[in-house]
Amino acid sequence: MKQSLTTCILVLLFFFVGVAQENALLWKISGNGLTRDSYLFGTLHMACSADFSIPTKVEVALKKTDYIAYEVDVTKPENRQIVQEKLKPNANFFNGLAPYKKEAIDSALVAHGIPATIFDQISPAMVVSLISMKSFDCPSMQDIKMMELEISKMDAAKGKTVSELEDITFQLDLLDSLFSAEDLYAYFTSGLDMKEITRKMVNAYFSENLMDLQDLLLNTAYLSEEKQRQLLTIRNQNWIAKMPNMMKEKPHFFAVGAGHLIGKSGLIQLLKNAGYTLTPVMN
Repeated sequence: MKQSLTTCILVLLFFFVGVAQENALLWKISGNGLTRDSYLFGTLHMACSADFSIPTKVEVALKKTDYIAYEVDVTKPENRQIVQEKLKPNANFFNGLAPYKKEAIDSALVAHGIPATIFDQISPAMVVSLISMKSFDCPSMQDIKMMELEISKMDAAKGKTVSELEDITFQLDLLDSLFSAEDLYAYFTSGLDMKEITRKMVNAYFSENLMDLQDLLLNTAYLSEEKQRQLLTIRNQNWIAKMPNMMKEKPHFFAVGAGHLIGKSGLIQLLKNAGYTLTPVMN
């Protein structure tokens, strides 16, 4: 259980946010003084193995670059150690929550096949991550494919230096700060069929139907505008401050949650604003 959660904490950072304009997950970054192209790829952090695939164009782009940059590198031993530390439960998580709301959460957890005592074993962020994983309805935890891990296994990725766009401690602390006991109660009492929504999301992602993905995910029923700002806008601004120097040094293949590509505050538009040419790679 802990090993699986260690490799899937990034699920939330895609699940509650939107996706890129135009029907392309892979974008070539050129111009603005670059002597070689870099690439930006929007990932779906996880999926069941029956649904999972990585398009051939990703491997082609990987071969043209020297570095791979993820949000965080979940394969680094030190990052895994930090995640293990963050697994520790928060004894104060339900402080101030009305008893009837706690009872509703416990009942919902059991209905999802998760023991109500799970909060005594792991952190709230990990519990929320586990709930999100359940919505993918994979046959088992072992059936889950993590896209960043699968990219790292590709022949074109072997031997490449891996960079990170942010610190894993920052990312985990952000998740802990964004999801309260009240949020969890609201999630379980929303009446939303998250398995059906996730099924549609997975189908739209792997068919690169980004219009449908946008309709599914840019919805404040999943996350408030302020929390979207914290998950997307602020982090995108932090990353765009780093990416020009990274690309100038060596051509990079950036693989981040597809939600970070969308809109006026998304990486595509921010890179254009910085003077780069962004070209969708369709095949």
